[in-house]
Amino acid sequence: MIGERSLSGGDSARFRPIHVAAVALIGLLAVPSTAPAQEGVPIVSSAEEIDLSGRFQLQAVTSSCAGDPPDAESPCASVAPGVDWFARRARLSATVTVNDFISGKIEPDYGSVSGVTLRDAYGMLTFSESARLQVGQFKKPFDGFHLTSSTQILTIERDLDVPGVPGPRALSMAELTTRNMLSSYDLGVMLSGRIGENVRYWAGTFDGRPPAANGDVNTDKQFVGRLQYSLEAGELPLKLAVAGALTDLPYTGAEGRLAGQYYGNGELWAELGDFEGGPHVQAGWVFGENTLESPVGGTPTPPDAELATMHSFQVIGSYRSDVEDVPHVEAVEPLLRIAVTEPNTDLDNNAVYGFTPGVQVFFAGRNKVSLNWDFVSFADDGTSSANSFKMQYQFHF
Repeated sequence: MIGERSLSGGDSARFRPIHVAAVALIGLLAVPSTAPAQEGVPIVSSAEEIDLSGRFQLQAVTSSCAGDPPDAESPCASVAPGVDWFARRARLSATVTVNDFISGKIEPDYGSVSGVTLRDAYGMLTFSESARLQVGQFKKPFDGFHLTSSTQILTIERDLDVPGVPGPRALSMAELTTRNMLSSYDLGVMLSGRIGENVRYWAGTFDGRPPAANGDVNTDKQFVGRLQYSLEAGELPLKLAVAGALTDLPYTGAEGRLAGQYYGNGELWAELGDFEGGPHVQAGWVFGENTLESPVGGTPTPPDAELATMHSFQVIGSYRSDVEDVPHVEAVEPLLRIAVTEPNTDLDNNAVYGFTPGVQVFFAGRNKVSLNWDFVSFADDGTSSANSFKMQYQFHF
């Protein structure tokens, strides 16, 4: 869930103040220091509770773009390695509760090729169950697949990632929402809470820029809201959500003045089941304006750029079964993803189709090995398909 004060269940190690020194020591070891070593330095914290968790993901990826240079019909823009090994994520997360009113979270990622990057970094003021104010950097309440933790997403990647094929070419819902600044992490302020037993809401204002920018060049802000209703379908939990975003598209106007125009997008989301076992289905539909294209094709030209309309649908279904009498194996979960994305509804034959069969093998909690095979095809008959086999090991505590 967005902005939860602590991680759920047994997926985090819980510490009271007596353990704060150990947690702080881990953080000091993770960040190099030029200060001289000292002995007997007391570490004091006013925190009431600290939840520490971490994840490390190692991926091995193949690509149909490996081998010969791409020909005229290939979607590949470059030759990819036959097999590529890399650290996908390496994060240490601390969720801190100072008291019933003040809490927050800090989560750096050590797996980035550009060095240490910051993911979650926010403070939260809880006025009541129906009103919590979140300030800092965190995920916008848009795109249910992005809002699912990277430790729990059913497929290895949220997008249709084929090395050698550019992201804007192998478009998927995740590509559209991130490139249009609708989802993922951003600096902002958000009010959220629960209304009754079944309704939750999130309403925030954000920079509308990638988190790495850590600043704003927009003349105005982005506004994102989400409303979710929870119920039961038979014996399974069912969540239904609707979200909307109004985003400022910046450009440089006359005489070098900063200008901008707003564009709008919407989302419908449904999730049947959960991560505890049995059937689980996630389905989303995103629609609205696409800043990547003009209606006639090509890049939109400011000022007052006319934007293409787009839509993207994705559904992932899985079934998790407990495993008995197999040492160290807790559960097995086969899955299937189907995705359809049309970046420009004014043009013909520009749709992108994705198909991902896969399986997850769980050892304990979220510790697992995942196997996926992403297939991407194009409505344009002049473009051949592409595919990528992926394997990922995830260590989580």
